[in-house]
Amino acid sequence: MFCSKCGKELPENAFFCLNCGVRTKKGIEAGVSTPLIEELKDSFTKVGQEIEKTFSKAGKEMEKAFKTAREKIRESTVRIICPKCRAKNLGNAKYCYNCGEEL
Repeated sequence: MFCSKCGKELPENAFFCLNCGVRTKKGIEAGVSTPLIEELKDSFTKVGQEIEKTFSKAGKEMEKAFKTAREKIRESTVRIICPKCRAKNLGNAKYCYNCGEEL
């Protein structure tokens, strides 16, 4: 039998690797509880996975927010010239700010 983590040869009845301390397949099958270190590693791995999911979701939300902000900025910088008084109005205006003419 060999360790799944470090590859060191192990006695057939080993529940843990003599070299790196990882629980062997036999130890898992026997239900031998892992030392605190292994439990912490497992916990940190799970937390890391959850953080990764959260950051991925946050990144998508930020991307969506930036897209919306860019569109709003673009709308506010586009100008519509009033056909009556030639005033430059914001791109989302329906009526001229200067003379009230419908754009």
